[in-house]
Amino acid sequence: MICERSRSRSRKTRREVLCDDVNRWGDDRRLWGDEAEPPGRARLCAAVRDAVETALTAKQREVVEAYFFDGLSQGEIARRLGVAQQVVQKRLFGAPRGGRLIGGAMLRLRQALEPALAAAGAQAAQAARAARVPR
Repeated sequence: MICERSRSRSRKTRREVLCDDVNRWGDDRRLWGDEAEPPGRARLCAAVRDAVETALTAKQREVVEAYFFDGLSQGEIARRLGVAQQVVQKRLFGAPRGGRLIGGAMLRLRQALEPALAAAGAQAAQAARAARVPR
């Protein structure tokens, strides 16, 4: 695979070879970098996708996918949906009412992902203990 880039017509084209044969890579290898995926990352990514699908309302899901997955700013999302930027912010992060936080996709996702994060933390701690060399 070859990638050619040029910033302007006056500059020479820079040629970068990213990888000769991507099809020979295993499923655990990242596209950028030589290290393998950390253990449990695929399971955690699947848990995040599942939490976005099940724990959020349709309006929250729409904003979360645009903000985190599409990389749009709150203003861009607001223009796309035809709402105020403050509405997008409240759908993402909630709003304080009566001394507590109401709504907010991030709070719902955090609550839905607590079991998966606890399992991933325990697995990481176990891997760290196994990697220690006794003196």
